[in-house]
Parts: sequence; C-alpha cells; structure tokens
Amino acid sequence: MEKFLNLCAWGLLFPLYKAVQCLPLMLIYKITRLCGFLFYLVPMFRNNSRANLKVVFPEKSASEIDRIARESVANVFMIFAEFLWFAGRIPLLRERSEMDERIRKYLVDAGRNDVNVLMVTPHIGNWEIAGLFCALSTGRNLAVVARTIRNPHFDDIVNNARRVVGNRVIPAKGAVKKMLQALKDKFILVTLIDQNTRVRDGGIFVNYLGLPVPVSRVPAMFARKFNTEIVVAGAVRKAPGRYMAFLEPLHKPSSAYESDEELIQDVLNLTESVVRKYPEQYIWFYKRFQYIPAEASEELKSKYPFYSEMATERFYSKPAARKGQSED
Repeated sequence: MEKFLNLCAWGLLFPLYKAVQCLPLMLIYKITRLCGFLFYLVPMFRNNSRANLKVVFPEKSASEIDRIARESVANVFMIFAEFLWFAGRIPLLRERSEMDERIRKYLVDAGRNDVNVLMVTPHIGNWEIAGLFCALSTGRNLAVVARTIRNPHFDDIVNNARRVVGNRVIPAKGAVKKMLQALKDKFILVTLIDQNTRVRDGGIFVNYLGLPVPVSRVPAMFARKFNTEIVVAGAVRKAPGRYMAFLEPLHKPSSAYESDEELIQDVLNLTESVVRKYPEQYIWFYKRFQYIPAEASEELKSKYPFYSEMATERFYSKPAARKGQSED
C-alpha cells in the first residue's frame, strides 16, 4: 500500500518538479510567495510561527510578527524550488552567489585543505544552495548529513541534486560511521543543528533564542574526539536569485572547551546571531521549543509557547522509552 501511495504522490508532483526546472526563476518566486500566503492560512503554520516569534522578539508588534511569519513560510517553498532550479544551472549559481571573505580566509588562504572541518548549518536562507556553492567556491566537497525522505522517488531527486557538484549524502540514521569515513576522505562534514534531539538519543539542553532547547551533541563529539574544527555556515538570500554564503568560526579551538555543553552553547550563540539578523529567512513554524527541561522552574515554564510539553523520563532514558512502548 505504501508503495502505491508513493507512486500516486510521485505522479501528482512530478509535473510540478519538471515545471520548476523549466519556468523562469522570477515566475517561480511569485508562485512560491503565493503558496506561502496560502499555507500561512493553515492554523498550524500560522499559530506555531507567531508563538515562536513572540518568544524570540517580544518587542515586535503583532503586525511585524505576522509579516516575518508569512515571509518565513514562503521561504520554505522558495528553498526547494530554487535549489532544484539551480542544480541544473551550476554556472549560473556561481555567477549569482557571493562568498563571505571569511570563507576564503578560513578554508582557502589559511591552507586548511587537510584539516577536519564540520560545518554546522541552521535552517536559514537556503542551506541546500549553501552546500552547492561552498563546494564550488572552496574546491572541497561536502558530506551532507540528511534525513531520508519517506517517498523514495523524491528522495532520489533531492539527493541527486545535492550530489551534482560532487558532494556526498549521508543518511542521518546511523550516520556516525559514514561521517568518520567522510573525514578520512577529506570531505567537509555538514549537519543541521537546530532540531529537537532527545537526550536519550544524544541530545543536550542549551540556551537558544531565549529558552533551553535540546539539540544534538554530535558536533561536540567530533570536535573533541576526532580533532575536528567547527564553523557555523550557510547561505542567505540577498535578493531574488542572489545569495551570500557566510561562515562564523568558533571563538576558540575545539580542544579549549571544557565540556560538550560549553562547545554546543557557543555554536548555538553564533547560530542565534545569524537568525536574529535574517528572521524572515528562518523556519518559524517548527516546534523549536517543544520540550521543557524536567528541572525547569515555574517561571521558566511560563515562558514557553502553547505547544510545549514537559520532557518526561522517556525523553531522557532509553530503558524508559522501551518500557513505555511495551506498555502501549
């Protein structure tokens, strides 16, 4: 049944995929903005976005929050449309993208061709375009850790587009061994940082955008165990069809951090500064503040948005999670 449904979805969306490749880019932008407006009418997208923005920008008016939220939803449609459009026009992508001088100084001029590097990327701007352009501009291919799309036909399209400049795609599930191999092969590792990760799965609570949230400790593990340098990097849209790739190195060498918590907190601090600078290009409908730490005070609990929930024992412990599944 699942295969049949996947084929049906493929039959419906494949014409749209081909249209994206053929239509003028400016027309695609107009269509994606309309899609964003329509999806913003869906309560889940609108309410989650507003709630998150009120936490992060309490000083902004309701109208300003609505404007940022609408543009944020539209940006999601733009991301994948322009990524698939440019994946078949790599020379044009090179012409329309600029590189923050810090990328050249860090990866090219400083002679770090043999240094292990992990790029941590937030869901801002167009992280897919960033993967293509960074490989083009630095001469080093990237190994991108990505979640597998449930529909295998869509998964193939997206991953083939990611590989078009020689990048490697590593499925997120069971990724550690392949990430280590990518480092040995001198690839730059790339992983998204701003997603909920349960403590039982290697997550750690750090402060982000005003509240404690759980994120993966994998970047810290690679930095401290495998002598890997970490940078916060990505690409933001300067204008329709034009991008700026950015890179922010940590404030000190990975070996100088006393704990995983300290290192990950520094990564999230750099990430937050980028998000606050380009809020319209960040994904706000994601339940970023979904889990409240068990030890949170009543005052702290009151600051979380309406959809948040207390992290239970199953959130922290694998045995508790297995016990809960058996009881269910």
